[in-house]
Amino acid sequence: TNSRAFTAKTSCVRRRYREFVWLRWQLQRNAGLVPVPELPGKSAFFVGSTDEFIERRRQGLQHFLER
Repeated sequence: TNSRAFTAKTSCVRRRYREFVWLRWQLQRNAGLVPVPELPGKSAFFVGSTDEFIERRRQGLQHFLER
């Protein structure tokens, strides 16, 4: 952004998984025939460490945003 309110060169925003679900739903509603990518799966049980699960989820959500 070019807004003067944001003076830092980088910033970090935290989002909940449900916000990505909402975003995907909105994209699907407005996309017409353009396919909307899938979100990474939501697991009720953690496989491996919580840190590994969070990192895999983060990478999956980043991939969703880039597509």
